[in-house]
Amino acid sequence: MSSFDRNTPYFSRILERVRLNAPLAAIQVPSGAGQGKLLNERKQLTAASVPQAAEKSPPFREEFVNPGSTKQTFHLSLSCERTIVYHPGDCVAILPVNPREDVEAACHLLRMKDPLIKSFLQKKANLQKPHPALIRKVFGENHQNAAEFIKSSTPLDLIQICQTPISSEEIPSLFLPLLPRYYSIASSQQMFPNEIHLLVALVQYHHEGKERKGIASRFLCEDAIVGETEIPLYIQHTHNFLLPDPDASIIMIGSGTGLAPFRAFMQERLLTRAKGRNWLFLGERNRKTDFYYKDFWEDLQAKHFLRLSLAFSRDYAEKVYVQHRMYEERSELWSWIEGGAYFYVCGDAHRMAKDVEQTLHHIAMSEGRLSEENAHHFIKNMRALKCYRTDVY
Repeated sequence: MSSFDRNTPYFSRILERVRLNAPLAAIQVPSGAGQGKLLNERKQLTAASVPQAAEKSPPFREEFVNPGSTKQTFHLSLSCERTIVYHPGDCVAILPVNPREDVEAACHLLRMKDPLIKSFLQKKANLQKPHPALIRKVFGENHQNAAEFIKSSTPLDLIQICQTPISSEEIPSLFLPLLPRYYSIASSQQMFPNEIHLLVALVQYHHEGKERKGIASRFLCEDAIVGETEIPLYIQHTHNFLLPDPDASIIMIGSGTGLAPFRAFMQERLLTRAKGRNWLFLGERNRKTDFYYKDFWEDLQAKHFLRLSLAFSRDYAEKVYVQHRMYEERSELWSWIEGGAYFYVCGDAHRMAKDVEQTLHHIAMSEGRLSEENAHHFIKNMRALKCYRTDVY
């Protein structure tokens, strides 16, 4: 296991960044970009011709693939050395830095030019959510009347209206810590020994009429310079979301960027020539623009190494999600589960994961002829036996 952690991270760099999709208004298509393929799918990863581990990392480059989506999603390849060890199912913790304009605005409001303070604000301070100490500094102990304002404010908003001077000594205690962001790894280290692949959606939202972006996703997808910017990171090892015995069958349910660990799973199973069957339920918005790693999945399907069930919710008059595909194929799905298949879910914890579990509950009742109570206990037992594994967020 690698010895890197939050206090002593490994410093990586982006080797390759591919914008997989984007709204037309958000981009300018590079000349000759067209419908390109991922550089790291340059070798056919098929069951018939399993490649050896990549001999070398790809050259530094940035490419563009599909316009016309409702979101922006990126494939990234980060450099790593042998000192970094990861396994399929693990996550990488990214230690992001705050955007330059936010840091400069904070320094201006605080009237600080000290390089140490600037470095703290850039790398350590949460500039999105106010610390209780800063709230008390601005409003005193009785700040209930300002609750709504505080709820919609950033630390910079509060500093702007603060009537009391803020000293440099106070600053570290007035900001919440800038926490790491976790991303499922989308590659097998056996296949790509010097790389960590990520599938990252650029988070975008509005705050007080202004467009804002997620700190880590903006750092990785926009601000970091390919081949130059240092990316502090460490591996967050999983104790649950691991591949089973190579002879065991697996059912994978993934939506959006939740597909990432399943790409790692399939690369690993290809390289080790695992005998177990593989079934992926893949969900996203539109097939044309949001079918991430399309060539890879379809190639595996053509070689009968993967069963693929697709749910592109916005391609139909009525939205179709992964749980609908599960229920449509409930008889075969139940047969796999009865045969000892492991069940994996990765993606949104608030809706998708709950809907998938509810659908599995219904399938246990209809296909397994279990009572509602027994179906509940069946799924609970799957979890206890680690046959039902989740990586949700």
